[in-house]
Amino acid sequence: MNENKFFLHQIKRTNGAYDKGIVVKDTYDAAKQGYHAYLGAYAYDHDPNTDYVSCHITDMSGVVLMTETWIKPESEPEPESEGE
Repeated sequence: MNENKFFLHQIKRTNGAYDKGIVVKDTYDAAKQGYHAYLGAYAYDHDPNTDYVSCHITDMSGVVLMTETWIKPESEPEPESEGE
């Protein structure tokens, strides 16, 4: 059997609750498309209620081919105005 599959690992935390899953893809390109779509939908403040997104692609041997984790940055405090 000379089958090769790719596994898209998806994790996000929204409103304090974790959601996770692994999606099986037939090609590396299909896995990459899902990887970018997942990050684009939930990371980088696209979903204001999501503060953590992690996505990885592995092959059947467990080799990590792509990985990215986004953690929502802490809000910076407003600067205090001087001399008012």
